[in-house]
Amino acid sequence: MVSAEEISKFYAITKKTAQNRISEMKNNPIFMTGYFFRMNGRVWFPAFDEFIKQRDGLKYK
Repeated sequence: MVSAEEISKFYAITKKTAQNRISEMKNNPIFMTGYFFRMNGRVWFPAFDEFIKQRDGLKYK
């Protein structure tokens, strides 16, 4: 599990952008299972990475 700050460092994005992406991910029914998120805002990194790939795939089609 990683925080928005750790995600922002890995992807070279701002912390606010990482928080927004996590919020988008939480609204996606595919990723709504309980073990992808924690109440403190941490997210499972492989699931976040998959979400970003899907999001970018739709964006650039």
